[in-house]
Amino acid sequence: MFRESYDLSMIISAVVTFMVIVLTIRFVLYLANRKNSQIQKPDWLEDERFDVQRKKGKKDKSK
Repeated sequence: MFRESYDLSMIISAVVTFMVIVLTIRFVLYLANRKNSQIQKPDWLEDERFDVQRKKGKKDKSK
């Protein structure tokens, strides 16, 4: 059934198209991540009632 519906050139074309789309998305995400943006606390979190702490599972190397 699969051989009767599709020929080899169509399958190769679909695989190549998929690879081009995936590589394009990966390249765009790489360029977006390359800027080294610093994530900062929003101004509305400066209130003392919000205490942002690290998760317990991560080790603190400063100690």
